[in-house]
Amino acid sequence: MHSQYLFSALGGLMFLAVGASVQAEPLRADPAWQVGKLDNGFKWQILSTPHRPTDNVEIRLEVNAGSLQEGIPQVGFSYLLPRLAVAGTPHFSHESLDALLPQIAPAAGAKPLVDVSYDYTRYSLSFPPSRPELLKEAFSWLSDAVSKPKATDEQIQSVRADWLSPRLALPQGMSEPWWRYRIKNSPLVDHDPGQPVAEGATIQQLGEFYAKWYTPDAMTLYVVGNVDRRQLMEQIGRAFGGLAGKREAPATIAALSALPAEPINFLSTEVEKDRLTLVWDEPWHPIVASAPLERQWLDNMAQELITLRLNQRLAKSGLKGVSLDFSCQVMYQRNACKITIDSPLTGLKPSLKYVGTEIAKLSAEGATEAEYSALVAEKKERLSQVMVTYAKTDTAAIMDQRLLIEKSGSIGVAPELYMRLRQAFLDSMTLQVLNAHIHQRLTVKPTLVLRQPTGETEENVKALAEMLEGIISPAPKGDAKG
Repeated sequence: MHSQYLFSALGGLMFLAVGASVQAEPLRADPAWQVGKLDNGFKWQILSTPHRPTDNVEIRLEVNAGSLQEGIPQVGFSYLLPRLAVAGTPHFSHESLDALLPQIAPAAGAKPLVDVSYDYTRYSLSFPPSRPELLKEAFSWLSDAVSKPKATDEQIQSVRADWLSPRLALPQGMSEPWWRYRIKNSPLVDHDPGQPVAEGATIQQLGEFYAKWYTPDAMTLYVVGNVDRRQLMEQIGRAFGGLAGKREAPATIAALSALPAEPINFLSTEVEKDRLTLVWDEPWHPIVASAPLERQWLDNMAQELITLRLNQRLAKSGLKGVSLDFSCQVMYQRNACKITIDSPLTGLKPSLKYVGTEIAKLSAEGATEAEYSALVAEKKERLSQVMVTYAKTDTAAIMDQRLLIEKSGSIGVAPELYMRLRQAFLDSMTLQVLNAHIHQRLTVKPTLVLRQPTGETEENVKALAEMLEGIISPAPKGDAKG
């Protein structure tokens, strides 16, 4: 449903860069990643990892099409296409797939074979490099999966009767009241992935949907592992070069509307304690220049310092059964940073009062020299271990990192360039700059979202919001009414 946008991924290592460095020098994408496309527009990206000779070969095939592309008579078609593919294809019977897929699918619990979302469909494969014959089989099945469907109307109805497959995954939490509230006034409304197809759905209708959206120029293949690039590119050409078609209409962009400022509360089966979240919501702007890069790194440092300060003070507060978390996420063109408080109902108001007081104090006074020095020292120590960290990063994590970079619209640079840019940023950082950024971020009014366990007496979230406002932004003394 959404991507974590915490660029502390991989132990602080995320080789993201922008269109220019601090000195405005042009950046070059990491040359270790070989990028290209076939004559039909099918794109591929390959990273050969001879330094990880025994790691699994990781393959992802992403189609820029999901449930947002479904019209009224096409509901469920973005799920139906991969559902048919895991049931049987022209080159693989149901029985042969039952034998093949366990050998090339990610390990149980790691990730699903196919993800079907609002704006993409992703096939994920993983197998040991000691089984090179599996690569040919994997590409053959993937080619079948994204080729024009050859099922019959009867097969569609048979699949419809046994709709959900354990090999396909849908976004989590779609039925949660919070998510239903969050997608209001956005294109995502009424486009949940995985809805059952209509009883009378036909292969002709499915073929029309496929021809419009499943075109090779809307597909990208990613490969990470100890592979021979030249041989791999030849195999890619043979497997996917025959795909035909061209995207004529742009795909609907999955974009959330701005989060309303009004506080809101929900009853939820997903929480065991009261969960109060302070949300700072803003538009997401892809990182394409040095200023956004610096701001992102500043945000990360501010986030870590705020989390550290709040948790240290919480440990001394005497509040029982309360936990805090600070995270940021990119969700469909929105960047949301959240302070989350998990608390028993009786501790809700004291917890919020505590957080509000500490936020106000940190905003007004800033971090101390000791806090700042410790944070910068930790960042520099982590930076000195970048190459060691990268050497220990397995192919699955490298693949996840690449997909995050692609989804964020950023540029993946070589570790050496990342180190140089990061070092320059840390060397130029000052306590005054960080404190000014913390003040700027914390003076923005957050939206309060309260989720309570089902069956619990509903708390007045508006009263909580007013209490927080009074702490963070107290009225001037001249405005007080006596």
